[in-house]
Amino acid sequence: MLYANHALSTLFDIPPERVARMNRDQLLREVAGLSEDPILDKLKTLTTGNLPSKDEFEIQQPKWLQIGCVVKPVMVSTGTGQLIVFTNITAEVDLADSRQRLALTDELTGLSNRRAGEQAVAREVARVYRTGQPLSFALFDVDHFKRVNDTCGHALGDRVLRAVGLLISGFLRGGDHAVRWGGEEFLAILGDVSIDGGRATAERIRAAVASLSVEGVGPVTISAGVSEFERGESAEAALSRADVKLYEAKAGGRNRVC
Repeated sequence: MLYANHALSTLFDIPPERVARMNRDQLLREVAGLSEDPILDKLKTLTTGNLPSKDEFEIQQPKWLQIGCVVKPVMVSTGTGQLIVFTNITAEVDLADSRQRLALTDELTGLSNRRAGEQAVAREVARVYRTGQPLSFALFDVDHFKRVNDTCGHALGDRVLRAVGLLISGFLRGGDHAVRWGGEEFLAILGDVSIDGGRATAERIRAAVASLSVEGVGPVTISAGVSEFERGESAEAALSRADVKLYEAKAGGRNRVC
């Protein structure tokens, strides 16, 4: 190594005098040792492949950071050398992740929004074809929600939606998905669950909501329609069947699962 600035020592918490005694490969091994991932081969490829090159990696020591690395050829007194630039891009990555989460999150309830829900449906359908495991959908609708908005106001209507969304998500497992599907409709995506299991889950949620009383509104009920995805059909067809079942529940008196 011909030169290393003080920022390099600060970024990786390596004393400057140690950096001064290293060659390139020693530095790469030192940096790779700060990561829980096997990144040494990645770093070697960056510096031995076609230049310029760039990539990103994570380190966990001395603290978690996302690092960007750019390697460019540079002329030195002895011929051609390399300029290796390490940059702390953690803030940029965090901002991008935050924007992505906001784009896929329903602002009112904190659940996945319709866009994120559609992406989750597509992933779960693909998993059905990989694993052969069942997949069920439970579509919920808050009963008489228009009446709540008209008589109690939209602020209390929003409180109802938040309460119902929180309750639904609380009944789901880690791999399931709770989605605000639109308006007062919620979708539960239940992986590895047959239609009988989907109905049982929907019934538990329905019963819990029936015991829910929102201050200023009073008792709240929901209706639900459940379907199981069938291999060979589209996700839209399975969701449409859940919607038909939801309509049956509403037409049959509400506060029930079909």
